[in-house]
Amino acid sequence: MKILHITPLGELCGIATYASNLLGSFPSSHDTREIPPKNVFSQLSKKAILDWVDLTIECAHKYDIIHVQHEFGLFCGDKPLSFGMKVFYRLLKGLKQTNKNVCVTFHSEPVFLKALGLFNFEEKACAKIWKKLSQFFRGPKCFAAIVHTNSSCQIFQSTGFENTKVIVHGVIKTDPPKKSIKPFGYVNLSIFGYISDYKGHEFALSVLQLLPTNYRLNIIGGRHPESQGEEIGSLLKVAFELGVLNRVTITGWVPPDQATLYQEKTDIFLAPYQTTELSASGALTWALNSGAPIIASNIRSFRSINHESECMLLCHPTDRLEWLWAIKRVTEDSALYSSLTAAARQYCNKFSWKNTAKTHINLYTSFNV
Repeated sequence: MKILHITPLGELCGIATYASNLLGSFPSSHDTREIPPKNVFSQLSKKAILDWVDLTIECAHKYDIIHVQHEFGLFCGDKPLSFGMKVFYRLLKGLKQTNKNVCVTFHSEPVFLKALGLFNFEEKACAKIWKKLSQFFRGPKCFAAIVHTNSSCQIFQSTGFENTKVIVHGVIKTDPPKKSIKPFGYVNLSIFGYISDYKGHEFALSVLQLLPTNYRLNIIGGRHPESQGEEIGSLLKVAFELGVLNRVTITGWVPPDQATLYQEKTDIFLAPYQTTELSASGALTWALNSGAPIIASNIRSFRSINHESECMLLCHPTDRLEWLWAIKRVTEDSALYSSLTAAARQYCNKFSWKNTAKTHINLYTSFNV
């Protein structure tokens, strides 16, 4: 069984990391075809991008199974999202004509579907292409769509993607040392991952303002490689205006060994995400194997994780007082602290990358190649 993975590679982004962990967990090596980074696609003409698609389809002929990693925006560079979706449609249409078995991991949900009936012509164009894409995922000899949660599965199936499977986002399995908090010493709160509006960094700063001065916030990450924005400066300005600047550390991007040191120093991880559309979070899975408890926003994808194992304390995404209460509770209640971290270890064991790879192999073999 020869398998080709069409995926981002090497780029410091969540999907490339996901693919790297998955590929490294298979018992045998699989071939790859790289989806170029956004800055590379941005330098290509529309014709050059379509030529890349056609070459990729030609490569697929010698394989039994094609596995595509998908994120909205992967295929458009600096061009409109609707163009990127047309590129993706051309790719799937070409793969269909090869008569090969295809599966696609969708790392996010089609939020533009809400635009139907509105005057947002770009998002309406995306919604129409999405409807055309769904034809590849129903009927005989159809493709398989992979999503990370049951709620995402319901959304995909309700929009015509009948053959949708749930494979939970894999987790790096480690054996972190057991921790405890000294409530009257420094308490290190941390947020891990690239700085983005939806991850709630500004909200976390507003909660820090309510906490005693022995609480510190570490933002372990920096701007995304594809961003040229002012994310770091904007956060520092907010911290200054709230009077908490001397209690905040922004590391910028750090290599894995240094990130692990911050992980070890963390008492509580925060995931105050401000979006309800998230399918999964690689940053959160990194926090789950840290040995520290997690307080996270009460959104669908995080509730799905807690459905498997009650490993996080969930709060309303915008209720500062509830977050204040939760942080103080985890700090002062050693039994709660221990139960959350024990449940996180169980979750990491169940959904280790090794087990995630086995689930993928079972899917591949179900195609009866």
